[in-house]
Amino acid sequence: MLQIAAALLLYVCGFPCLYGVMRIAVRHGLQDVAQARQENAAEQAAERARLEERTFARENAFLTGS
Repeated sequence: MLQIAAALLLYVCGFPCLYGVMRIAVRHGLQDVAQARQENAAEQAAERARLEERTFARENAFLTGS
């Protein structure tokens, strides 16, 4: 009888606990993905600005003194 009660208690308490742990893990994973996406967008914007500057200098070489 004690084993059945322990199993029932673990069964009833285990699923909500597991659900909570999984929810926290998914939330942190989504936050990591969002942060990586923002960092990647910032890097791409910097690269794009650098390429545009290089193109501008090439097209207007008389302004750069080259």
